[in-house]
Amino acid sequence: MDHRIDSTVQIIGCTQKPDQITAAAARISTTTGDCLSIFTHSVDTQKNQALIQKVLASGHRTIIEHIYFNLAFQNVSAYAEQFMLEFRLASFTVKSRRYVDFSNMGFVVPAFIGQNDSPLPDAAKLETRYREHMSFLFQEYEAFCEAGIPKEDARFLLPYCYRSNFYCTVNARELYHILSSMLHGKGKDHTEIHALGMQLYNQAADLCPYIFRPLADETDGTEQKYEKLAQLLQKTTHDPILAPRTGGISVELLSYPKNPEYAAAKACLCAYTNIATEKIDRMLENRELTEQVITAILADRRPRELEQLSYTFRINGISLACVTHLTRHRMQSILIPPFYDVCDCERYMIPETVKADPAQKQRYQNAYRKTKELYDLLTSYGLHKQETAYLYLSGSVIDLTTTINARELLVFLSLRTCNRAQWETRNVAMLILNRLREVSPALFCHFGPSCFVTGRCPEGKKTCGQFHEVQKQFSAPN
Repeated sequence: MDHRIDSTVQIIGCTQKPDQITAAAARISTTTGDCLSIFTHSVDTQKNQALIQKVLASGHRTIIEHIYFNLAFQNVSAYAEQFMLEFRLASFTVKSRRYVDFSNMGFVVPAFIGQNDSPLPDAAKLETRYREHMSFLFQEYEAFCEAGIPKEDARFLLPYCYRSNFYCTVNARELYHILSSMLHGKGKDHTEIHALGMQLYNQAADLCPYIFRPLADETDGTEQKYEKLAQLLQKTTHDPILAPRTGGISVELLSYPKNPEYAAAKACLCAYTNIATEKIDRMLENRELTEQVITAILADRRPRELEQLSYTFRINGISLACVTHLTRHRMQSILIPPFYDVCDCERYMIPETVKADPAQKQRYQNAYRKTKELYDLLTSYGLHKQETAYLYLSGSVIDLTTTINARELLVFLSLRTCNRAQWETRNVAMLILNRLREVSPALFCHFGPSCFVTGRCPEGKKTCGQFHEVQKQFSAPN
């Protein structure tokens, strides 16, 4: 079976009358009349496109946020998927690795080029070795599934070249940003991502040339912070900045607001009353009143006051598979370093279902050992470092940093501390909740799984059946 199938992306839907809508948006702030009359009169395509180009040239890009594109990514690598998922202003729906059998999904083959973008010596021989190893990993994945290892655990053996399929919906402004990164930023040196970028650019430029054609003249981006950081730190420390870390999953709370329940309650009273700020400060010295205001905030469907509170975490030792779960929460500022700069093929997650069987554990570890051997071989030939990302397995671990506001934490923890959440993601969520309760027990004693927060289980027939036990667990003090 030939696993090398070219990755593709296709625009399968686009906002109708994009130039008319965008031109109307450009005119609304300076033209007399209501929205519909302005839109109705914005029918001259030539004038519309000229106006849009003029506004864009002046730096005002919000008008193109009214145009949406629906994209279908077909048989792209998991690495390319992760590249896309980091663009938070887009919406994604991805094929689940928890439930779908990936045994025959196939994999992407790198271009086998070196750092100077020229073909590697013995490229044909290296490609054969690569194909054999990737086929071996898929066979191991299939064998683990057949042996009763859950798919969500067997997937840790899937290499990050495995093919993924997903939908993405994005507005024109964010698509411009994505294309700029794919073609001129950190994606330009990755063969697959750059090729996908060219496919997407050609389609978008055909649909809306007045928006996307200028990308062809854009100069290279400056998405090289990791290289610059390495150069900077080499001058200030003798320690290796990318030395492998040890230990399992851990969560560090790097920064957080002091007295957050007071800050949220104060924001609420300032927003919804005409009471002087100085008097609100005195009123909230009453802890009982503060608690009552917090209770009212949490009972509301739109607890916007919680958005005033931001928390920054360093999450250490999580698998690449878990990173995918985290990035699905769009309302956060997440920093994921490039795999090829910080991942270590010898540092990986071993699921408890695999640890329970010594023979399976040995087989699992052997797959990682063989992958490290291939990694060492290809890097000894000078394989471009961006293409080494294909060699990491889904169980390879990484550290990342993210900042989340308390409202999104309420959503995240409601979903991810649930007993039905994926086990690694749940472990991370529980560690986050524990850190939060340590520093702000008065606020975060209200946070937990949905059944704890709302008093009812939303899972229907899929409930864990432990409602009372969960209530007791999360009501208990740390």
